[in-house]
Amino acid sequence: MKAHSTPNIAFIKYWGNRDNDLRLPQADSLSMTLNTPTVEIDVDHADTLSVQSFEPDGSPKELGEKHVQRFAKHLELTRHYLNKLGVTDAIPNKASITVRSGIPSGIGLASSAAVFSCLARSYQGLIKDTIELNDEQASVIARLGSGSASRSIFGGFSALVAGEGSEIDSSKSVQIADENHWALHDIVLAPSLQHKKVGSTEGHALAQTSPHFADRIEAIMNRRQQECIDAILAKDFEKFQAVTEEDCMDMHHVMETSTPPLKYLNEVTHRIIADITNLRTSQHLPVLYTMDAGPTVHLVCTEEARSAVVDFAHAQADCTVFETKIGKGAHLIK
Repeated sequence: MKAHSTPNIAFIKYWGNRDNDLRLPQADSLSMTLNTPTVEIDVDHADTLSVQSFEPDGSPKELGEKHVQRFAKHLELTRHYLNKLGVTDAIPNKASITVRSGIPSGIGLASSAAVFSCLARSYQGLIKDTIELNDEQASVIARLGSGSASRSIFGGFSALVAGEGSEIDSSKSVQIADENHWALHDIVLAPSLQHKKVGSTEGHALAQTSPHFADRIEAIMNRRQQECIDAILAKDFEKFQAVTEEDCMDMHHVMETSTPPLKYLNEVTHRIIADITNLRTSQHLPVLYTMDAGPTVHLVCTEEARSAVVDFAHAQADCTVFETKIGKGAHLIK
């Protein structure tokens, strides 16, 4: 069964779990699903677990044991969840998984979000004759591989709701507005295509070592998440920009004050932030900046600002530019 998915860009960031094994988040998060770059995954029944992966240029990608084990663990957790839904043998404990990705991994472009949302859709299609899963149930399966992947199940804007408790399905994603609600663009500037030294999975486990972590969680749950939802629904870019940039820099403050500290942003990142801030002030452009766990800068803007932001992006030295916009989320390929 074949599926297709894309990354998302978070406006209220997911960082820190109450359960790292089940990827149950400590706080809500909110994102926009993009339309590109893409991931395609083909899943079938098999006698043994096999995972093949291909680079954006089509060449085979060598997967280390850690990566293969992540797929194996995800399949195991998916089976546990389906068992809870009453379909114990819907998926065998072995599968053939083929991943074709157009996303450079490890640069803060949410490759794992695209991969595991795509895999969740593939599993959903594989078992559709046994059980018809809804989108929220598919989002649970995606979350078991990557917390952010839960949001890429949906098109448009979606929220990963933290929920309460320790049950495998106590946290799931919901759609806030579909891809037709607000035509936003995300112009992505990657200062480096080198794989980051500390991945998001490892970083989440360090979040609670920061003395600022508790205050961040409180701000999200008491104010920021709802402020961001309200701004999106009202298409109020000024409020949207303010809360998104506040939360982004707050997350990186938590990262940089963790033990050991995680410094994902580099000099080029900070230069881009300063320059785009000056540009939007001088030209009154509706554009915001945000960064996930990496030096990559996402410049999210409206249609009226897109041309100026694209020109700015391509003028930046030593950056790879991806031009993306709001997308429709993970879906099966018939």
